Amino acid sequence: MELPQDLDYLYLTELNEPAPASLRIVVSEGVLGHPTPTKWDGIDLGDAKPIIVNASSRVFELQWDHYVAYAVRNESYWKAEDNEPPATGPLWRRTNSAFLEFIAKTTFADDDYPGPMEHWALTTLDHCIDVISLQPPRIARINGR
Repeated sequence: MELPQDLDYLYLTELNEPAPASLRIVVSEGVLGHPTPTKWDGIDLGDAKPIIVNASSRVFELQWDHYVAYAVRNESYWKAEDNEPPATGPLWRRTNSAFLEFIAKTTFADDDYPGPMEHWALTTLDHCIDVISLQPPRIARINGR
């Protein structure tokens, strides 16, 4: 299974290591809530629709049985790398990245051992998560509409 391409808003709701060197990530779909009058610093901004997780939200689990490395960044500080191709959805495979170069320079992991590595990039509303692994994640839908 793949993450649907129509997931416009995702929230990271869980990240843990259920076993040594394995990674589990749960993301929940944000949906638009009811319009709410919004003010900021005394200025009326009009109606805003908050992005919320509710009972109709789809929830997905991504699991890597073995990872080489992962990093979590606050989305507010994200910046594109030079010549970085555009994202193709909330989860995409990167073939050349600064994170892959960092792992190559700071570990003895390479394509011979433990094997050909892949960089998976997951973008949510608040987080950017990068995972270096040998395989893509298993993705399962947990609940939702």
